[in-house]
Amino acid sequence: MLKIVFPLLFFYSLNLAGQSKSIDQFRKEFKEDNNVFIYSSTLQMLNSENNPEFADLTKDIEEIRVLNYTKAGRKFTTDRITALKTSLKEEKYTELMIINEKDNKINLYSREKRGKTVGFVALVENPETFVVIDVDGSLDIHKFMQLKSKLDTKL
Repeated sequence: MLKIVFPLLFFYSLNLAGQSKSIDQFRKEFKEDNNVFIYSSTLQMLNSENNPEFADLTKDIEEIRVLNYTKAGRKFTTDRITALKTSLKEEKYTELMIINEKDNKINLYSREKRGKTVGFVALVENPETFVVIDVDGSLDIHKFMQLKSKLDTKL
């Protein structure tokens, strides 16, 4: 699943600023099983080879939150996930796309302010897990696709 989530995280980050209040509220109600917070300094450290393309791509990302939930034994229901999606829309997030791949359903949202994308959320759901990705920062989609293409040929 990480093979799907990590590229999507960067691909749809576009131009971002500000994390979702809806996600903050969801976290207050439901403590995640584990999480990953990636800050701009961490992204800079990941660029140990000083790749100028990677540095340029990630220079405007401030923080990435990845919240992981295991559904077994959870008190949140499908209705609560649907309510989270509705709350994101009320927060002026626009659903960019829905991707269904195998058992994974991925909902991608962005929010604009004055014609600029200022927020992004990805919700990844399958029968066992629910993952929330919330990004604060910006990413040039064209640069990402160029870098991803180069990485794909090396893998």
